[in-house]
Amino acid sequence: MNAWQAANYAWRQKKTKASPKFILSTGHHTHVTLLILAKIMQVPAIVLMKPSLPLGWFDLCIIPEHDAPLARHNIIESIGPLNRMQPAKKEADSKLILIGGPSKHFAWDDQQMFTQVENIIQQDNGHWTIATSRRTPVKIVTSLHALANVTVVLASETDVNWLPSMLAKTENCWVTQDSMSMIYEALTAGCSVKLLAVPYRHKNRLILGIEKLQVAGYLGAVDSALMKLAEADRCAGIIQQRFL
Repeated sequence: MNAWQAANYAWRQKKTKASPKFILSTGHHTHVTLLILAKIMQVPAIVLMKPSLPLGWFDLCIIPEHDAPLARHNIIESIGPLNRMQPAKKEADSKLILIGGPSKHFAWDDQQMFTQVENIIQQDNGHWTIATSRRTPVKIVTSLHALANVTVVLASETDVNWLPSMLAKTENCWVTQDSMSMIYEALTAGCSVKLLAVPYRHKNRLILGIEKLQVAGYLGAVDSALMKLAEADRCAGIIQQRFL
């Protein structure tokens, strides 16, 4: 929806008195549309990220702490990006390993990663599910298939609902350090989360975010129920209190 379409839609909705209580968006390309709709409909504009436009233009910005948000009345600092994960009843002794892959921020090494995974599995003889990402190299996928007591699930074999469903019922989850979104998703799903080391090239905001999780005790927690993230619920409560 471009700016003209947004304005036209907003005026038509206003005439029917069908305006929402607020408008919420994410993604830099949505900022202008969000502001136009909110202005015409005279409702709050809420953005789920650090916006590329001035902060004061939005009624509320929900910004992950690793983006170092300013302390302002219209800013909520969240622990990581919000996600749709929901915890469910955990399957006893369920185990999941989430494998990422090369990225510009991390020095990925197939053999080093495979050795870590192999050691983890050897220390716990139960059955493991290993899920790859679209970044996972073919070489390490081939090696993972050769391990005993594992089920390897390729990213190409899953849909958007597979990971939320799997995390919801998994007790123990190992995640490669490069996979920031999956770390926060596993924590939100109530898993006990530990990291597979991937050396970083330069310390940046993403690494600082991981370090904050470690210091706060979210990673490697014995009782995951005590350290579960529920940032979407917390932020929704604040929105409800302020605007509803």
